[in-house]
Amino acid sequence: MIVNENYQIDYRQLQVEESAFCKETTILIVLQGSMGITLEESTDQVSSGEIVVINTGEYFLLTPNTAANCSYLRLSINSVFFAAQFPAFFYTHFECRPIQKEHGKMHAIAALRRQVAELCLVEFSDDPSKRLKITLFLTQIILSLVHHFQKEEVTDYHPSDNQKLREILEFIEEHYHEGILLADVADQFFMSESSLSKFFKKETGDYFSHYVRTVCVKHSLSELLYTKKSIEQIALDNGFSNSKTYRQHFKKIFNDSPTSYRSSHITEAKIPQKSKQTVKATELQIKEILVPLYSYMQMGLEESRPSELTLKTKQLYITTEQIESEYVKKDVIIHVGSWEVLGSKKIQREILDIKKQIGIKYISVQSLFTQIPLSVQIHQEAGMNSFPAFEQWDYILAFLEETQLGIFFQLSLVEFKQLSVRVKEICRKFFRHVQNKFGTKMTEQWKVNCLFKDQALVEYYPEFLEVKKSLFEISSKIAVGAEIPLTDPFFEQKNPEQIRFFCETIAKKCDFLSFSAEPNYVFQNLDSTFPDLKNYHQYVLNKTLYIKHLLKEYELQLPLYLTEWNTLTGMTRNSNGTFFRGAIILKDLLVLDTLVDGFGFWLNIELFEKQTQDRPLKNDGLELFHFYSGKRPVYFCLWLARRMAGLVLAQGEEYLLTYLDGKYQLLLFNTNYFDPHLSSEEAFLKSQAVAFEIELANIKPANYQIKQIDFNRHNGALFYTYEEFRNADTLDLETQEYVVEGTRPKIKVFDTQINDLFNYYAMLDTNGIVLLELTPIL
Repeated sequence: MIVNENYQIDYRQLQVEESAFCKETTILIVLQGSMGITLEESTDQVSSGEIVVINTGEYFLLTPNTAANCSYLRLSINSVFFAAQFPAFFYTHFECRPIQKEHGKMHAIAALRRQVAELCLVEFSDDPSKRLKITLFLTQIILSLVHHFQKEEVTDYHPSDNQKLREILEFIEEHYHEGILLADVADQFFMSESSLSKFFKKETGDYFSHYVRTVCVKHSLSELLYTKKSIEQIALDNGFSNSKTYRQHFKKIFNDSPTSYRSSHITEAKIPQKSKQTVKATELQIKEILVPLYSYMQMGLEESRPSELTLKTKQLYITTEQIESEYVKKDVIIHVGSWEVLGSKKIQREILDIKKQIGIKYISVQSLFTQIPLSVQIHQEAGMNSFPAFEQWDYILAFLEETQLGIFFQLSLVEFKQLSVRVKEICRKFFRHVQNKFGTKMTEQWKVNCLFKDQALVEYYPEFLEVKKSLFEISSKIAVGAEIPLTDPFFEQKNPEQIRFFCETIAKKCDFLSFSAEPNYVFQNLDSTFPDLKNYHQYVLNKTLYIKHLLKEYELQLPLYLTEWNTLTGMTRNSNGTFFRGAIILKDLLVLDTLVDGFGFWLNIELFEKQTQDRPLKNDGLELFHFYSGKRPVYFCLWLARRMAGLVLAQGEEYLLTYLDGKYQLLLFNTNYFDPHLSSEEAFLKSQAVAFEIELANIKPANYQIKQIDFNRHNGALFYTYEEFRNADTLDLETQEYVVEGTRPKIKVFDTQINDLFNYYAMLDTNGIVLLELTPIL
């Protein structure tokens, strides 16, 4: 037991049934096992980590669970101290029952539990600021009770009386040292002594004289412990007419004399800490106390986050009986630029990594070669089969065959028109070579996407027909498509004739269609540093929907591929690197899976920069890898989206719930759209964090293992990891590898029994993502 002038803490092992009348507001937390608690003729089962608040004047009964040992702590807060902080205490009731019945209060309960744990742990410490911290934690606990757990009920008092009591309590607090009497207060508030006495007893449950003396004793403690004043002088300074009355009332409260109390507390401060712990924790082993207390600290503090009272909270009630449709995953296209780079071992390793962890369908190339390969030239000169023309490329083809990946060839008709007859023939021979050596199975997976220059459709239409005819002669299974000529920003399109020609003439001859979307063009050639961005935050979705409407208008039912796209990140390296946009990308992916047949990403930043160096756009795209094969946030967004599987049971603006073979997956995302210039403003980013209080209903009863994957700025964002080394101009290989290996989402796992309803609290940083996987334990 720990006894303080303002509170009392008991640590107990519940072995037999216990009952008590609560004289002070009490918070009870089960440390281990479970128990039954009967309160107000209602019985609840309370398990490890759950909280019950018992009000002053309530009778409670604790019943042990015979199946396992049960221990608990009980924190009782001194009513005088409580009333001094919150004058309405005497006519306020608090309600906090087991978490299963506390809908919408998981975050508040976790915060209250952490605050109690902090108070208890500081009691075991030798911290010089211990008393100050104890007062702070106790005040926080009272604030949490008042802010989150006040019971809204109709009582028999009147608002005017509430205000009057508050004023009386405040008057006592201000004038206690003057030795105030009942008559003094009655005169001050224009009441008779009799009516004041009755009113005070009715509202507080305490006699006026007893309450005043208790306030005086409470205020005397600081002088008793931290000055050398005599007992007589302390009594006079704190409103008592003599030391005898002071000693009598002090003993009633602390069951000790002022002299003895002073002596024992001064001596106690000199006792070694380990001895103090042994004395205070006689009922339980110290490990049984500290282990759960420290766990409550961790559960309440996932990361550095805003104050609990300012953190935005969203309540999600999700039932598994809402929707039931198959979760569909569309094709993923990986851009590498040129065909030749596929021979690089580093490139192949990154592709294999993505295929294993995410799953991909196509490798996108924009050119077969920058110059005619030497092996082709020698073969043509020698005219002998002992000099194979495509020996260098056969290794690439073998890699594609082994990985079962198709080619998505982005063919620029402008460049094709400039090719000589000789080079075109080499390209045809290569396609025939693939057909002859690897069979039609490989080429059936290939697609050729024809790109027109801007909107010059008529000029390059003959080249489109030539490409289609040449490929058809090689294999009718090679799909040929074209890019829809909608430049960005698409809503400024002013040439409807081009669209009509494309839809009525070109698209009719296509096997599929493609398009790209780049919202960051809005930052080019603008006078304003902060343009109106409302049309660009969901630019990709809006453009996709516009194209879907366009195809429907022209009755075109063709597969649609979003080959290259981006989110709104600004036009500077700083905004690109610091703007963590995980939830934005993830949400776009989930929507795109329902609208298009596939979408593309650049393999890594090196290839992207090499291929786009002549373009006016100088910001990063959606690349999966950074230098040294470090995974960029886009990689983890795609990984999380592709991790979902099975039936979609529920879906909303901030979540997706799926089910497969007994396993539930709940994906949560805190999507925030804002000007990229704010991406380096830490105070703003913290203000966008949100706490999700989740109630997941209609879960099949079972013992589950819960896996939580947190993906946010501090867990998985490569640029933020590099920021830890910002004082170094360059980093050596060891440090680079350390950064790469350490940048990943955070995973934690625990087991729990779920009977129909799963309540959980999760804090998501701005654009943060959390995946909860509930796997039944056999």
